[in-house]
Amino acid sequence: MDRPTIIDVARRAGVSRQTVSRAMNDQPGISAATREKVLAVAQELRYRPSRFGRGLVEKGPVTVGLVLSDLSNAYFADLGAAVVRACAPRGWSVVMVEADQSPHPERVASELARRVDALVGYGLVDGDISGGTGMPVVQLDDSGRAPERYALVRLDIAGAAEGLAAHLRAVGVRRPAVVDLDGPDMSPRAQAFSAALASLHSEGEVPVHAAPLRGDHDSLISTLLADGTDAIIAFNDDLAVHLLRSLRLRDVPVPHSMRLVGMDGLEIGSLVSPELTTLAVDREEVARQCVELVAGMLEGTIPLTGPAAIRTVPYTLQVRESA
Repeated sequence: MDRPTIIDVARRAGVSRQTVSRAMNDQPGISAATREKVLAVAQELRYRPSRFGRGLVEKGPVTVGLVLSDLSNAYFADLGAAVVRACAPRGWSVVMVEADQSPHPERVASELARRVDALVGYGLVDGDISGGTGMPVVQLDDSGRAPERYALVRLDIAGAAEGLAAHLRAVGVRRPAVVDLDGPDMSPRAQAFSAALASLHSEGEVPVHAAPLRGDHDSLISTLLADGTDAIIAFNDDLAVHLLRSLRLRDVPVPHSMRLVGMDGLEIGSLVSPELTTLAVDREEVARQCVELVAGMLEGTIPLTGPAAIRTVPYTLQVRESA
């Protein structure tokens, strides 16, 4: 399907290409009425400027902007590679940006939106994606409560968390604890784990502790041991592996004295001993769903938002040696 160009918009609106450019980029020199007319036509035609301005004069390949938090995190690196692989058969290009290392993380999505045809990533609802007329935007979310402002690929923890609770109950766990990553607020992921395991805890409430990903976890391990904790559910596999090392340094045998669970299903979890029990998500499937949503929105067969623009990819419990 041919993508509309600035020439198509200009012809339909009865204005020059320069006027379309001014309207799309919120530049001075045109009236409010003309700007409104151009934007309405652009939305009708589902027009978006192509990457680096190539689409101003010709039809070019679709470029997807991918917003990831931290590429040093193996989960995001794997997901980025999966999106590139999913786009390749369509001849699409991918531009990846790392939000956490940006001087202004809140601006990453809006700045990238000016250079691409579609956006995919985490945290997009927090950014003001300006100039997004008719633009496919796919939000990734595992909190279970993302506002449905854009299309959504929901990463569903609930079923796997229930399975984890049943497994831990069966092996005799009575005092689980959740270890979240340091941050100003408790993560939705940690909240979900705490709630899912509450009926398992002997006191009816699962404590949530915060810890840095890397660094000294000795004081945290001391606190957990003193509290009688018999299972640790870590924010992700990376943190779980670091906690496994700290438990070994304290001569705490896993899983005999402490059970340990991670999340994301990273390869590193199968390379340590004992192998890590984890809640895994299929990143290839996540990427495929994102790309199919974008393709449908570009073609007009899927709306930009609403129930028809929502997909769900579940986490699955992988029971291994550590729990």
